[in-house]
This record gives sequence, C-alpha cells and structure tokens, in this order.
Amino acid sequence: MRKDTALSFRIPGRLKTELEKVALSEGRSLAQVCESLLTGGLEIYKKEGSKYLQRFISRHKKEDTSD
Repeated sequence: MRKDTALSFRIPGRLKTELEKVALSEGRSLAQVCESLLTGGLEIYKKEGSKYLQRFISRHKKEDTSD
C-alpha cells in the first residue's frame, strides 16, 4: 500500500513513551508501530462497530479521572 498522506495529532507524553518502548522492543520504528495499532483498532471497529469505540473511550475517560 502506497503511503501518500500524513496524519498529525497530539498525544500525552506517557503514551508516546509507551509507544516508543513497544517500537524498541519490536525493533520497529515508532511510525510502524502506530500504523499497526491504528490498523488493528480499525479492524476491530469494523467488526464491532461503534460499541467498540464507545467502550474504549469510556474506559479511557475513567482512567484519566482516576489519575
């Protein structure tokens, strides 16, 4: 698949650190890890629909408020 566009967004520093750890342990670039995780998440979304996203966002909000 040809890569023909860029995507840029802000994330919490701790998330970037965790992604970098995954990339290092897998011997891959940060971009490769992010692309793989986005692709995997999209595949789950296609199977489960908006319920997956709602469940994930709800869980994420609970974690943020408990910090």
